[in-house]
Amino acid sequence: MKLTEKIYYYPWQGQGNNCNTYLFAGQKNVLIDPGHIKTEFGEHCLTTLEKSLEADGFSFEDLDLILCTHGHPDHCEGVSVLKERKDIPTAMHREEESHMQHLARLFERMTGKRPALPDIDIYLDEGSLDLGKENPDAIQVLTTAGHSPGSLSFFFPTEKALITGDAVFQGSIGRTDFPGGDLQTLGQSVRKLAALHGVELLLPGHMGIVRGEEAVQRNFALIQRMFFS
Repeated sequence: MKLTEKIYYYPWQGQGNNCNTYLFAGQKNVLIDPGHIKTEFGEHCLTTLEKSLEADGFSFEDLDLILCTHGHPDHCEGVSVLKERKDIPTAMHREEESHMQHLARLFERMTGKRPALPDIDIYLDEGSLDLGKENPDAIQVLTTAGHSPGSLSFFFPTEKALITGDAVFQGSIGRTDFPGGDLQTLGQSVRKLAALHGVELLLPGHMGIVRGEEAVQRNFALIQRMFFS
C-alpha cells in the first residue's frame, strides 16, 4: 500500500505474531523490519511480504538496504532468508547484537526452536543516515530504547513519516517485561519522539497507523497521560 511518494506500508494481517513492514523507495530501496519467516501458526509471512512487494512492482532483489528497529524475531528473523537471496547490507543498533543472542537462547528454552538471527553489517546510532553522496534522501535515526536496549526509530523528513518499531503504537506502547526492557527508559524515548516537528504519519511496528499531524500529537499526549504521568 503506497502511503506517500516514497513510502509503502505492508501491515501484517494474519493470526500469528508478526510486525508491520515498510519500504522506502527513493534512489535506494530500503526495507524496514522484514518480520518473521513464519509465525507460531505456520503462516508464511515472509512469502506474503514478497507477494505484496511484487504487487507494488518491487522484489527482494531490488533492495539496497535493510533497517531493523530492533532485534526481536518478529521484526528481523526474515533477514537471514533475504541475505541468502542477495547480500543486502543490514543495519541495527550495536546493543541489539548481544540482546538477540540472549533472547534466542530464552526462546529456544521455551519453545525448543531457535530463531534465525541476522548478521548486522552496519551499526547505527543517533544521527543522519545518508543514502549516498549524491542522494538527496536522508533518514534521521533516533535511539528509542525501552522496549529493547537498542531500539531505533526512523524519521523520513521528506515524507513527514516516523517509523517507531515497538516504542509507540496507536494508543499504546511496546511491552517492557522482556529482558532488556525498561519502562522509565521507554518514557524518555516517547518524550523524544513527541518533540519531533512535522510528523504527519506515525508508522508503528504493530497495529494501525496514525495519520495527520494533530492526530499524531494527540496520540503522543494520550500515551504520556496513560503510561508516564
